[in-house]
Amino acid sequence: MSLTVNVADAKAKLSHLIAQAEAGEDVIIARHGVPAARIVALNSPVAETVALIRAERTRRPRVSAAEIRAARDQGRA
Repeated sequence: MSLTVNVADAKAKLSHLIAQAEAGEDVIIARHGVPAARIVALNSPVAETVALIRAERTRRPRVSAAEIRAARDQGRA
């Protein structure tokens, strides 16, 4: 099962979220509704963690360097 919380809630409930991750819960922290980070227990097998990272990479579209620079420069005059 997966649990998604926003950054403000994660700050307030960090100890609880870490305990849930240690118990095997998939804890995702979202910024403005967009998943940004995942809390993973350290004792999880490396192969499982690598598989989670690879799955997340294939789920999200790639962003080019030009798109990153454009987003950074947006609003600058």
